Amino acid sequence: MVGLFFSVVFQGMVPASPDSITPMALSMALDRLRESTGIYPLWQPWSFSGMPTVAAFSYLNGLYYPGALLGLFGLGDTGLQLVHFVLAGSGGYVFLRFFRLGYAAAFLGGAAFMLNPYLVTMFVFGHGSQLMTAAWMPWIAWASARLFQRATLFDAAVLAILVGMQLQRSHVQVAYYTWILVALVFIMSGVGGAAAARHLLKKSLLGLVALGGGFVMAFQVYLPVMAYTPFSVRGAASGGGAPYEYATMWSMHPSELLTFILPGAFGFGGAAYWGFMPFTDFPHYAGIVVLLLAVAGAWGMRSSKMVHVLLLSLLLSVLLSFGRYWSPVFDLFYHWAPFFSRFRVPSMALVLASFALPMLAGAGLHVVSQYTGQRWKAALNITMVVLFTGGVILVAVRPLLEAALTSFIPLPSLETVQLNQIVQRVRVELVADGALIAVFLLAATGVALWMNWQDRISSRACSAVIALLAIGDIALVGSQVIAPGKNSLRENQFARQELLDYVFSEDDVVGWLREQPGDFRIYPAGEIFGDNRFALFGLSSVGGYHPAKIARYDALLRSTSNLAELAYLRMLGVRYVLVTAPLAHPDLELVHRGVFRRAVGSVDTWVYRLRDSMELAWFADAATAVAGAGDALALAPIGMYRDGGYTEVYVDGASWEGRREFDVGSIVSYARFSEQVTIDIETRAEALLVLGDVYYPKGWRARVDGAPATLLPVNGVLQGVVIPPGEHKVALVYDRSLFENGRRVSALSFLLFAGLLVGAGSGRWKKLEER
Repeated sequence: MVGLFFSVVFQGMVPASPDSITPMALSMALDRLRESTGIYPLWQPWSFSGMPTVAAFSYLNGLYYPGALLGLFGLGDTGLQLVHFVLAGSGGYVFLRFFRLGYAAAFLGGAAFMLNPYLVTMFVFGHGSQLMTAAWMPWIAWASARLFQRATLFDAAVLAILVGMQLQRSHVQVAYYTWILVALVFIMSGVGGAAAARHLLKKSLLGLVALGGGFVMAFQVYLPVMAYTPFSVRGAASGGGAPYEYATMWSMHPSELLTFILPGAFGFGGAAYWGFMPFTDFPHYAGIVVLLLAVAGAWGMRSSKMVHVLLLSLLLSVLLSFGRYWSPVFDLFYHWAPFFSRFRVPSMALVLASFALPMLAGAGLHVVSQYTGQRWKAALNITMVVLFTGGVILVAVRPLLEAALTSFIPLPSLETVQLNQIVQRVRVELVADGALIAVFLLAATGVALWMNWQDRISSRACSAVIALLAIGDIALVGSQVIAPGKNSLRENQFARQELLDYVFSEDDVVGWLREQPGDFRIYPAGEIFGDNRFALFGLSSVGGYHPAKIARYDALLRSTSNLAELAYLRMLGVRYVLVTAPLAHPDLELVHRGVFRRAVGSVDTWVYRLRDSMELAWFADAATAVAGAGDALALAPIGMYRDGGYTEVYVDGASWEGRREFDVGSIVSYARFSEQVTIDIETRAEALLVLGDVYYPKGWRARVDGAPATLLPVNGVLQGVVIPPGEHKVALVYDRSLFENGRRVSALSFLLFAGLLVGAGSGRWKKLEER
């Protein structure tokens, strides 16, 4: 592993892909907020006009017990992820040793899981939560097998703590597939007649207690998440899940299973990729030797329940990954499996395959190392001749092979013929090179087996050679993900820490915006709309990036092409519009031009002031009740603008019908903090105060003079409060009760199971000593 990540461990390189930097900027801003306020931030006001943090699965490292512990020793996020590679590998090793496989076999299984391209890619492209969640998978599989074999409180406590740690890392989709694996272990433990099922009830109860305890251990995350999900883009569809089209994004086309054997079969990634999933920069490569050994393990240990579980999980993961391309299995889960419809990447189910295949390969190496080969010597000799002949032919007729591939692989559709030829050449070479490497690896494996069966080398030496071939094969592909060749058409995703420090430092545009007085929002248009870097400097943007936006806000973005209408920008309190090319509009006044720094390179930026921009708190003259949020969003621009607010707004779910008029009050004082807004107002009659914060009733609570008040959804996305006549103090406070209660329950659950673990463990030691 150190060799694979040499540049990270010894040269100070860190992942710097857009998916790494985007959450990094927000996390750094939240770190600063946490340090300044002394509380764990639950709301960030800088992206999409404000969003939850923990409830939207953001900023969770401080709630992840292993991460918080290692953080005390100065281990940063990159180091934490590298530790989880070791956790993944050691878990695979322990899992296979539990089933009495040899040391070499267990080492191969653990190493192949640790270094498989899936986990490597998650690290390289900034998906650390997937990596760290998946790293617990072999440990949970091991603990489940122990529990269902021994049925002790000690094993239940072990499983509970492992499940709790995985759920705290909070990549729910990967954890969901882990629970499928646990369910398969449970099902197979009851197969085999009365003897196998004798203690099934006890095992089932202990298993449910362990899983439930693990879930409770992560309540600090999941209580806020469950409250937020109905309001999120991932849970606001009919039935509480994501729309089918959304849920089946990144479905794995069955033809792309070829990448399990040939990593470059569909272009490997980047500009050369020609498969069916967008933005795909890696193959689901299993390793040709790993696959060969997995077949040997599945056949040679076909009576083992462990193999049955692994084969079932492998089959299920492949069928689920097809998503919309082979719907019966996926649709069954989408419509009937609890919470499954809230996921959006069917191909992520292949994380189960990334675990099952290395474990089966370990079983295969165990089988091979114990087999004398007498029955298969002739077959092996024939296979060796075929492989050698095939390799010679491939080398000799490579030009013909490449010509055939050129006619088979579709041409890209780029700007020029020259670019098309360059990309096509890379695609063809990837397939041809992959085929040659596969033949070489198979031949080398065959030579090792032949030498062992001819008593030229020992079984131990043979196992070592085959394990090195298997690990070297997948490590080679991993290295190509980490450091793409200069002719690969893919960019290196690593950079020195110094470069990131420079990217995250203040630039001319940011510096100018920070000098402007008052509270306001900015609208970064076009290519910079999704940049979260503004958060680092306390600048609130109506744009940003997050996959689980508030559903109402997401609907606004979709209906307006990312807020490309000035009426909505005014409504959200935008004062400045940032663009990367000059424009002319009577409502936009050029006030600054400078350079905006981005991870992909600095861009010239023009800053315009929006004329008649609104404050983040204002009064409406009237409000009309409408049927739904969509109607309110569509009608919002109709409300005539006047100085400081709108003459009319639209409220869905209002307690009145038709149009209702209000007095226009005055704001005496206004103070805004990350999780609280306080406003002193005066009004002669009943008034409707509108605040430029996104409507999220499960988080924000309104109070007028200390008494609870009703929050109203205004114009589809904003928050409004009806204020009685007179002088009043209005406060909007973010409700922390679910999180704080969950935090206490999580700690108590962990202490309970840790105590049970220590108590049951000490009892076991006493029994061993008495013997």
